[in-house]
Amino acid sequence: MTDTPIFSKLANDPEFLDLVSAFVIDLPIRSGKILELIRGGSIDDAAELLHQLKGAAGIYGYQPIHLLAKEVESLLKSGDPMLEEQASELDRLCQRASAEPN
Repeated sequence: MTDTPIFSKLANDPEFLDLVSAFVIDLPIRSGKILELIRGGSIDDAAELLHQLKGAAGIYGYQPIHLLAKEVESLLKSGDPMLEEQASELDRLCQRASAEPN
């Protein structure tokens, strides 16, 4: 695993920097809550937050987060035993997001 920061495709656009920054600040809270809900068995609540995260990550230009959230969402829907492991990976990925232009 790497701890290299990941950047938004919008990070170099001054018009979006404040929005991207706010999203990045909230990311660890969102991903941590999703993981907590999954571990606690609150699958419906986790699914709702995961769907929101997937969409927002796509909108804000964080394609790696969007793609992994999509995968975790699929695992959640199917009851796959890899769910918690992949949700943990999503949480780690969200910790690497940076709003700074690359």
